[in-house]
Amino acid sequence: MALRNNNHGNFFNPVKRLGYVFIACGLIGMAYSLAAVLLTIPGAFMAFTYTGTIIDTEKKRINPYTSHFGFIRTGKWIEVTRFARFKIVKSNRGSSFYSRGGVRFDMNLTDITLLLVSHDGREKVVVNRYSSFEEAQREKDELIEILFPITLPSATIL
Repeated sequence: MALRNNNHGNFFNPVKRLGYVFIACGLIGMAYSLAAVLLTIPGAFMAFTYTGTIIDTEKKRINPYTSHFGFIRTGKWIEVTRFARFKIVKSNRGSSFYSRGGVRFDMNLTDITLLLVSHDGREKVVVNRYSSFEEAQREKDELIEILFPITLPSATIL
Protein backbone atom coordinates (compact mmCIF):
# COMPACT_ATOMS: atom_id res chain seq x y z
CA MET A 1 0.00 0.00 0.00
CA ALA A 2 1.64 3.24 -1.16
CA LEU A 3 0.53 6.02 1.16
CA ARG A 4 1.55 9.67 1.16
CA ASN A 5 0.95 11.55 4.39
CA ASN A 6 0.96 15.35 3.98
CA ASN A 7 0.96 17.26 7.26
CA HIS A 8 -0.58 20.73 6.79
CA GLY A 9 0.54 22.13 10.10
CA ASN A 10 -1.08 23.07 13.35
CA PHE A 11 -4.85 23.54 13.45
CA PHE A 12 -4.59 26.45 15.91
CA ASN A 13 -1.55 28.08 14.30
CA PRO A 14 -1.11 31.34 16.25
CA VAL A 15 -2.69 29.95 19.43
CA LYS A 16 -0.34 26.96 19.58
CA ARG A 17 2.04 28.73 21.97
CA LEU A 18 -0.83 29.47 24.33
CA GLY A 19 -1.47 25.71 24.52
CA TYR A 20 2.05 25.17 25.82
CA VAL A 21 1.46 27.89 28.44
CA PHE A 22 -1.74 26.11 29.57
CA ILE A 23 0.14 22.81 29.88
CA ALA A 24 2.95 24.41 31.90
CA CYS A 25 0.53 26.24 34.20
CA GLY A 26 -1.46 23.06 34.74
CA LEU A 27 1.61 21.02 35.61
CA ILE A 28 2.99 23.70 37.95
CA GLY A 29 -0.42 24.21 39.52
CA MET A 30 -0.69 20.50 40.34
CA ALA A 31 1.53 21.15 43.37
CA TYR A 32 -1.27 23.27 44.83
CA SER A 33 -4.45 21.67 43.50
CA LEU A 34 -5.28 18.65 41.39
CA ALA A 35 -7.96 20.73 39.65
CA ALA A 36 -5.13 22.57 37.87
CA VAL A 37 -4.63 19.43 35.77
CA LEU A 38 -7.76 20.49 33.90
CA LEU A 39 -5.67 23.24 32.27
CA THR A 40 -3.52 20.65 30.56
CA ILE A 41 -6.42 19.17 28.56
CA PRO A 42 -7.33 22.29 26.52
CA GLY A 43 -3.62 23.14 26.38
CA ALA A 44 -2.76 19.76 24.84
CA PHE A 45 -5.65 20.13 22.41
CA MET A 46 -4.43 23.55 21.23
CA ALA A 47 -0.75 22.61 21.12
CA PHE A 48 -0.89 19.21 19.43
CA THR A 49 -3.95 19.22 17.10
CA TYR A 50 -3.01 19.34 13.42
CA THR A 51 -4.52 18.66 9.99
CA GLY A 52 -3.27 16.60 7.09
CA THR A 53 -4.12 14.50 4.07
CA ILE A 54 -3.31 10.87 3.33
CA ILE A 55 -3.22 9.83 -0.32
CA ASP A 56 -3.49 6.14 -1.17
CA THR A 57 -2.00 5.90 -4.67
CA GLU A 58 -2.79 2.21 -5.19
CA LYS A 59 -6.50 2.33 -4.30
CA LYS A 60 -6.83 5.89 -5.68
CA ARG A 61 -8.45 7.46 -2.64
CA ILE A 62 -7.74 10.40 -0.34
CA ASN A 63 -8.31 10.98 3.38
CA PRO A 64 -8.36 14.55 4.73
CA TYR A 65 -8.02 14.28 8.49
CA THR A 66 -7.66 16.18 11.73
CA SER A 67 -5.42 14.64 14.35
CA HIS A 68 -6.79 15.63 17.77
CA PHE A 69 -4.22 15.76 20.58
CA GLY A 70 -1.65 14.56 18.03
CA PHE A 71 -2.78 10.92 17.91
CA ILE A 72 -6.59 10.64 17.44
CA ARG A 73 -7.25 10.89 13.69
CA THR A 74 -10.70 11.72 12.38
CA GLY A 75 -11.58 11.77 8.70
CA LYS A 76 -12.99 9.51 6.03
CA TRP A 77 -11.67 8.08 2.79
CA ILE A 78 -12.95 9.66 -0.43
CA GLU A 79 -12.59 8.06 -3.85
CA VAL A 80 -10.53 10.17 -6.28
CA THR A 81 -13.12 9.52 -9.00
CA ARG A 82 -15.33 12.16 -7.30
CA PHE A 83 -12.79 14.80 -8.29
CA ALA A 84 -12.01 16.25 -11.71
CA ARG A 85 -8.92 18.40 -11.43
CA PHE A 86 -6.23 20.01 -9.31
CA LYS A 87 -6.07 23.70 -8.51
CA ILE A 88 -3.20 25.76 -7.11
CA VAL A 89 -4.26 28.70 -4.94
CA LYS A 90 -2.27 31.36 -3.13
CA SER A 91 -3.79 31.81 0.30
CA ASN A 92 -3.26 34.69 2.70
CA ARG A 93 -4.17 34.10 6.31
CA GLY A 94 -3.89 36.73 8.98
CA SER A 95 -4.34 37.14 12.70
CA SER A 96 -4.38 40.23 14.88
CA PHE A 97 -3.46 40.39 18.54
CA TYR A 98 -3.54 43.24 21.02
CA SER A 99 -1.03 43.67 23.81
CA ARG A 100 -1.97 44.83 27.28
CA GLY A 101 -0.94 48.33 26.23
CA GLY A 102 -3.37 48.27 23.32
CA VAL A 103 -0.72 47.86 20.61
CA ARG A 104 -1.93 45.82 17.67
CA PHE A 105 0.22 42.95 16.35
CA ASP A 106 -0.57 41.52 12.92
CA MET A 107 0.63 38.11 11.78
CA ASN A 108 0.25 37.34 8.09
CA LEU A 109 0.91 33.88 6.65
CA THR A 110 1.12 33.36 2.91
CA ASP A 111 1.41 29.94 1.33
CA ILE A 112 0.55 28.08 -1.85
CA THR A 113 -2.17 25.43 -1.49
CA LEU A 114 -2.73 22.48 -3.82
CA LEU A 115 -6.44 21.58 -3.93
CA LEU A 116 -8.30 18.63 -5.42
CA VAL A 117 -11.59 19.98 -6.82
CA SER A 118 -14.78 18.04 -7.63
CA HIS A 119 -16.57 18.05 -10.99
CA ASP A 120 -19.02 20.80 -9.98
CA GLY A 121 -16.40 22.81 -8.05
CA ARG A 122 -18.20 22.60 -4.71
CA GLU A 123 -16.10 19.99 -2.95
CA LYS A 124 -12.44 20.81 -2.35
CA VAL A 125 -9.77 18.89 -0.49
CA VAL A 126 -6.44 20.41 0.51
CA VAL A 127 -3.72 18.06 -0.73
CA ASN A 128 -0.74 19.97 0.69
CA ARG A 129 0.67 23.43 1.40
CA TYR A 130 3.89 24.72 -0.19
CA SER A 131 6.19 27.70 0.10
CA SER A 132 6.64 28.13 -3.66
CA PHE A 133 4.51 27.77 -6.76
CA GLU A 134 7.12 25.53 -8.45
CA GLU A 135 6.93 22.92 -5.67
CA ALA A 136 3.15 22.82 -5.93
CA GLN A 137 3.30 22.50 -9.74
CA ARG A 138 5.81 19.63 -9.50
CA GLU A 139 3.63 17.76 -6.99
CA LYS A 140 0.51 18.41 -9.09
CA ASP A 141 2.13 16.96 -12.22
CA GLU A 142 3.30 13.91 -10.30
CA LEU A 143 -0.13 13.29 -8.73
CA ILE A 144 -1.91 13.70 -12.09
CA GLU A 145 0.23 10.88 -13.52
CA ILE A 146 -0.50 8.65 -10.53
CA LEU A 147 -4.17 9.38 -9.76
CA PHE A 148 -5.53 10.34 -13.19
CA PRO A 149 -3.52 8.31 -15.70
CA ILE A 150 -4.29 8.89 -19.35
CA THR A 151 -5.22 5.61 -20.96
CA LEU A 152 -4.83 5.56 -24.68
CA PRO A 153 -7.08 3.24 -26.67
CA SER A 154 -5.26 0.19 -27.92
CA ALA A 155 -4.40 0.11 -31.59
CA THR A 156 -6.61 -2.08 -33.67
CA ILE A 157 -5.04 -4.43 -36.18
CA LEU A 158 -6.66 -4.37 -39.60
